[in-house]
Amino acid sequence: MPKIKFKNVDKTFEVQKGTSVLEAALQNKVPIYHTCGGNCSCSTCRIRVIQGSESLSSMEKSEMDVLDVFDLKPPHRLGCQSLIFGEYVEVEVPERDKEPRPNKTPNLPDN
Repeated sequence: MPKIKFKNVDKTFEVQKGTSVLEAALQNKVPIYHTCGGNCSCSTCRIRVIQGSESLSSMEKSEMDVLDVFDLKPPHRLGCQSLIFGEYVEVEVPERDKEPRPNKTPNLPDN
């Protein structure tokens, strides 16, 4: 099973292959904002990849566009779009000075 380490809480967890970093954080009570509900529209679940970027899914255009709006480049990723497929990844959830504004984007319907 893949493993993810959250540097900011110094804990490592096993996750199912294909789990997003956001899902891994929420499942293991690691604090991470996610105001759009994981729809790749707000950037609040941003992470910094410390090690193992090759263990994550490739960045798609929608993720690049959101990161670009906030002038974020690799090693930053969106936790909701970063799926864990490899053996190990270490990430850090950046600290914030204040909570992000609520996102007004509606959740996408499940298909």
